[in-house]
Amino acid sequence: MEEGYFSLLWENEESYREWIGSLYARDKEYIADLNLRLVYEEIVLAGRFGEQYGFEEVFLHPCARASTVLFRQEIMTQLGEDPLLYEAALDFVSCISETEARLERITGTARVSPAAAEGHTAAEGAAGDVKKKMISVLQVRYGFLKGLLSICEKICGYIKKGTPLAECAERLEGFICDHRAVSEREELAAFLSALDGAMPHSIVLNKDREQSCRSTVMDPCAAGTCEYTERLTELAEPFVGQYDFRIRVYQNTDISSLDKKIQDRVCLHQPRLFRELEDLYEKYGSYDISCFVRIAKELVFYLACLRFVRRYQEAGFFFSMPSLAPAQATSVMEAYDMTLGINLYRNHKGCRAMPNDYSFGGNRRVFILTGANQGGKTTFVRSIGLIQCMAQVGMPVPCRRASLSMAGQIHTHFSREDERGAVVGRFEQELQRIHEILKNLQDGDMVLLNETFTSTQRSTAVILLRRLLMEIERRRCCGGLVTHFYEVCDGLEGDGFYSLVTEVEGEGECKERTYKIREGESFRYSYAKDIAVKCGVTYGKLTEGMG
Repeated sequence: MEEGYFSLLWENEESYREWIGSLYARDKEYIADLNLRLVYEEIVLAGRFGEQYGFEEVFLHPCARASTVLFRQEIMTQLGEDPLLYEAALDFVSCISETEARLERITGTARVSPAAAEGHTAAEGAAGDVKKKMISVLQVRYGFLKGLLSICEKICGYIKKGTPLAECAERLEGFICDHRAVSEREELAAFLSALDGAMPHSIVLNKDREQSCRSTVMDPCAAGTCEYTERLTELAEPFVGQYDFRIRVYQNTDISSLDKKIQDRVCLHQPRLFRELEDLYEKYGSYDISCFVRIAKELVFYLACLRFVRRYQEAGFFFSMPSLAPAQATSVMEAYDMTLGINLYRNHKGCRAMPNDYSFGGNRRVFILTGANQGGKTTFVRSIGLIQCMAQVGMPVPCRRASLSMAGQIHTHFSREDERGAVVGRFEQELQRIHEILKNLQDGDMVLLNETFTSTQRSTAVILLRRLLMEIERRRCCGGLVTHFYEVCDGLEGDGFYSLVTEVEGEGECKERTYKIREGESFRYSYAKDIAVKCGVTYGKLTEGMG
């Protein structure tokens, strides 16, 4: 089908190849640190298309090209703003998935009917099933081409001309409207009509979704059974001869005994039809719909993202399609952490995530965030990374408004439990992780650090963090550090640093966390004591029994 490259996710083949090439060298720690997989799973769940139409690689590995992001944003916006286009896109995906499922059933579940079922030889039973398979495949192919033509005509009628989605739809429509496709539809329509005309209609027994007859199963003790079977025998006699309609149950058969009788009789009286069947199957039976499946999967990315956003908007959450800004010119209003939002939504608590603003640019490239324990520091830094990832995927992001610079890569280090047991110490693990970040760090990357070097002495950690931050700033990267080592801010060399703090309210031992982040001098208190008080832990209780 394909003549040249086209896709709904990549504006050209070069951008796709570039993204594929980056996957192997990419720093992937951000996926776990930012809980990005949780967001992906929630989008797939909201989309309701199933894992077979997933887009995990695309979502977990954002692209670094601004042109690709703009390409996707345009398609996402079109689908989101036009309900008729959105419904037509759903019809396209349904057409592809149903066709794929039917072909799998036909080719994956076909079995030879038991030869002894009606006294046929093994060869006769096998031939019967093969003919039925051929007919079924041609029926599916004809239905697919006919349905897809109607859907593509709708899509082309709704789309604005000259847009990325229009170009793809026009190519698909061109394929199913060219002389080869038209000829194929006409051939299949004529054959299936002739076959249908040759089949008797004086008797119909329990037709299923594929319009295949299934023998009737009746209770032998039911009143009037003999009369009913006599009527069936009389009706069927002109085309199946003396067929035995006595009660029986057929299990694990692909072609019923009645189907086989009818097929044999038609084959005997209409041999031309079955010669034509074999010719058409040879011509059209090798059916590869992989290109259509690829387009459907790419379309599912947009439909699932839109369903996710709409579901959360109905619950009170807000999203914004970000605009793209020059390097180091990010400005975001009322951002919130999507993983926190998902947990609130799942617990039916609505949008209670505290939004915060942040920006990067000029002399505000790297922040140092200090403040009260459990004050929202980790949530804030995670929201920055998630918004950057979601924006570079091409979808709306969880904030009120956003103007974002593109980041080449997103590097993270979030302090967590030792994952390698006693093989190496935690401090050594942290050093190895930071070494990897610096080795791969490029100008324009984003670096987000959360409680790094808490596994060593405070004085050592402060020195290491200062040098690390200065190296990040020197390479013209953006990002920030969450730490309780307030001394890090003192003595930093460079003009790109700024200090953020978490707000607390109240007097005395118990402070209320507002979860708001503001610019200010570094916090010199963690307010851990009030947490202990709330939990009923005092110095006296800690020392009880010690001595």
